[in-house]
Amino acid sequence: MTLILGLFGLFSMPAIAQDWSFNPDMQGEVQAVACPLDDDETGNYLCLMVGCEQGQPLRWRLVAAGGNLPDPLRINMFIDEAPSGFLSLGQVQSDVPFDFVAQVDPERDVRLLEALRAGGGAMMILDPEGAAIERPLSLRGSGKAIASAMEACPMRAPAVADPVATVLSSLEAECKDLGGVLEMVGGFERSEDLDGDGRDDLIIEYGGAPCTTALSLHCGSGGCVSDIYMARDRGYIRAWSDVVRDVLNEEGPGVAISVHGSACDLAGVESCVLRVDLSGDTPQVVETIAGADADALIEALGGVGPVE
Repeated sequence: MTLILGLFGLFSMPAIAQDWSFNPDMQGEVQAVACPLDDDETGNYLCLMVGCEQGQPLRWRLVAAGGNLPDPLRINMFIDEAPSGFLSLGQVQSDVPFDFVAQVDPERDVRLLEALRAGGGAMMILDPEGAAIERPLSLRGSGKAIASAMEACPMRAPAVADPVATVLSSLEAECKDLGGVLEMVGGFERSEDLDGDGRDDLIIEYGGAPCTTALSLHCGSGGCVSDIYMARDRGYIRAWSDVVRDVLNEEGPGVAISVHGSACDLAGVESCVLRVDLSGDTPQVVETIAGADADALIEALGGVGPVE
């Protein structure tokens, strides 16, 4: 299979080169990028990137023009002639003929990123289970470029198989150090579909498990620490952890979080609600609601408002 189609002009980049470079603002994205194929005669190209859209987790991206690449696209990676891992990317719609992305998996991909940064040369084998395309990949400049991308982009949190057990274990150890024991008073955990994907997510409210020697350890005037874990892949990813008054499920991809009034530049006893979109891997605050409007929303959703 060969790359035979495409117009390079469809993909706008400041510069294209086989060696790695760091582009801090490429069409709203931060990217470390290398392009092992740039054929002026046919207009075909192939570029591998590590980066993110603003505020989103670190991800892999491969763009290309030409041929008929499969979806999903599997790429076997060899660094200095040694097998170093693989990528499995899904195609997304864009103004490029082929645009594949995948979030960087912190459990699987960290070693591959380290190898790309430290290696002398690499080979990408695209779709090795079908008609394989071998493409040498320069690693010149990869160390600095990928390090810059990793510094600019948050790493996706590792998946947790049992968030309730993980949090309880941590709280028990913390309380034991203070000479106390945990008391389960109810309301510590609840399961709800928070992003509308059909899978139950988890809300863990630390106030439901106080420590006998430090009742205010995780609670204060702004409420108690609560974690939101979203069902993702093989487990759950912690998407939110903060002192809140209540987490209120709304129809759609997000929640309404009742917080201390200061988050809305109000007195602490006044109501403030953050509307948070949880559909992606990084939560996005899409609206801040204050005062009487926040009171009305909290009441409509059956939540807990400020306590004087």
